[in-house]
Amino acid sequence: MPLPPINKGQVDSDDEDDDDMFESVTHVHTEYLDDMSDDSMPELGTVELTVGDETASILAPKPRQVQVTARARTVRRHHHMVHLLCQVACARYLNYICCKPLLLARCLSLIPSFTVNRVAEHLVPGKQEIRREWASSDLHHFLSWYQSFRIRTRKPKGTAGLEDDFIRLVETRNATRPWHQPMLLASMLRALTFDARLCVGVAPPPLKLTRRESLLIELALDNCDGSSGVAAAATASGSLPEAASSVGPTAFRPSSSEPASTQPLERGHSFALTVPEFWCEVFDQISERWVPINAYTGAIEHPSILGRPLGRQHCAFPYIVGLDSHNFVRDITRRYAQDFTNTILRLRLESVDQKVDRRAQVWWEHWISRWSNSDSEAGDKHERENEEMDKRSRPSAIPKRIADFSKNPYYVLQRNLRQNEIIHPTHPVVGVIKGEHVYLRENVRVLRSQQAWMREGRQVKAGQIAAKQIKHRGVTARSKRTAEAMEASGIEPTADLFGEWQTELFRSPPVHDGRVPRNEFGNVNLFTDSMLPEGAVHIPNANAKRLCKELGIDAADAVVGFDFRRGQSLPIIQGVVIPAEAFDLIADALREDRHVAEEKKLADLEQRALKYWRRLLVALRVRADVDASFARYSERPSGITFSSRDSKGKQPELEYNPPHHTNTEDNQRSESEPDPDPSDTTSVDTGGGFII
Repeated sequence: MPLPPINKGQVDSDDEDDDDMFESVTHVHTEYLDDMSDDSMPELGTVELTVGDETASILAPKPRQVQVTARARTVRRHHHMVHLLCQVACARYLNYICCKPLLLARCLSLIPSFTVNRVAEHLVPGKQEIRREWASSDLHHFLSWYQSFRIRTRKPKGTAGLEDDFIRLVETRNATRPWHQPMLLASMLRALTFDARLCVGVAPPPLKLTRRESLLIELALDNCDGSSGVAAAATASGSLPEAASSVGPTAFRPSSSEPASTQPLERGHSFALTVPEFWCEVFDQISERWVPINAYTGAIEHPSILGRPLGRQHCAFPYIVGLDSHNFVRDITRRYAQDFTNTILRLRLESVDQKVDRRAQVWWEHWISRWSNSDSEAGDKHERENEEMDKRSRPSAIPKRIADFSKNPYYVLQRNLRQNEIIHPTHPVVGVIKGEHVYLRENVRVLRSQQAWMREGRQVKAGQIAAKQIKHRGVTARSKRTAEAMEASGIEPTADLFGEWQTELFRSPPVHDGRVPRNEFGNVNLFTDSMLPEGAVHIPNANAKRLCKELGIDAADAVVGFDFRRGQSLPIIQGVVIPAEAFDLIADALREDRHVAEEKKLADLEQRALKYWRRLLVALRVRADVDASFARYSERPSGITFSSRDSKGKQPELEYNPPHHTNTEDNQRSESEPDPDPSDTTSVDTGGGFII
């Protein structure tokens, strides 16, 4: 069946625009179509398209998956901080109860007399301290007795305070809270003059959020405003422990699903794992280290065992604090965490990216420093303790997952480096994981450009090759235009970066013949103190340049930095740099200039005071003239007034009118007197009509 001929005259003018879309299509000549037989032509038919529910469901856009929002992460992070502060504050109050002298005396009465006498014989004369050679033996002697000291556990009755509960424990030996036995052990050790700590493990809500929790927080924030919205969002996340919703005696609550036991309380057995865990530490004077003691069994435990709930392989407490007899707080998490770097560090605030929250990494250190002991003797003990925890927290093996290298403080991969970082030197290679070399984190070096090193007081050595080249990103408008022009011409703009080993200290030329050396802009770069020219002095005073010009002394502006704003790099000038021999002359001139400025300021202040007093006196005179002319006698104010001017125009004299009480006759007389005629203006000075 031949195709009908194409009639070009029937083309509609409205389709002229559509013809441009098919200009690239190859034209098919009609003679080729005429040569085709009917059998070679494809059979034409109809095509049916059925759009049903199944097709609509396929074509319908998929619902957008809920993602964890930044606002939800911020709420969880603040929830984490508040929970942590509340737990530590409550732990400090518990430790404060253990330090009271009356309670220490009551706890001492529970210890057998032979144990007390043994410790008393080994005390240092004049000090409440056990001799070093007897401290360890006395501690083991006390613990052997404490292991036979039985305490029964009971359900809590009533809502008594923490101190009343502890006193009841000492009297009846019935523990109703998980912290009673650790408090009792710490009080007994302190009563025997041992240096003991009460250790508390805190597990705040995790920083990592699920999608469901993020959605609930967003809904709560949208429905509430202010602080109530944040609280509702924290509750809606579904992970708000009971300790975060109450501070004080009910901050640590035992699990109601488990029955109370009359047997000695085993660690983590009768109470929920979400509450903090308690134990004690004693300082061993011989080995100069802290010995952990299980408060429920009285045995000396290994640090890796304590702080780990039953059934857990690793320590489940991101924060473990120790509280001494003076109620100071120490972060001792690294001693008890078996793998602090790869497991616990990711659960703490230190793992928060600095770009997300710059204050999160130093927030916990700030609060710990406020609660720590700043004594010099305690500082030496803390330094030795930090060295011990550093050795323990340093991982003995390389992480087995690539994701653990991103924030590992000891090992790093090439993929984890930033754009301005490099590994130097590249040896040693401490391991290989999935074909990638593992390097030491301490070999990572920061690279900077020549201008950046100059702002650090260093300059690149001559003949050095850039350690790394990166794409140039302009900061100022001029550098951005230059980069755009290079890209337009087909040249990729790059920036050369150099390492510290390729630089040296910048040395400015010395002062010669009383002339200060300058840069190409006529200033002196003084980013660091080492950049000061030899034989010159920096005077950071704004008036120094004016005085140097008046005295004929050579001076150059001191550029101490740059301020980047509005696409420009503006130098920060602070004072001038002058020759050293002119320093005394400029110093005397600055003192004299300061004295003259103070005298001028005092003179201006006196002139302003006289001006204001003159204005006040004129206003009072005008007020007196107006009162004398128009006010009635009973309505005149009492006190200091001015009499009106006489006919000769003399100045009024200041006189005092004491307050008076008018009687009925005076009122009647004043009412009977006619009002003064306003047209009579003889000897009346209205003061120009200005009144106050």
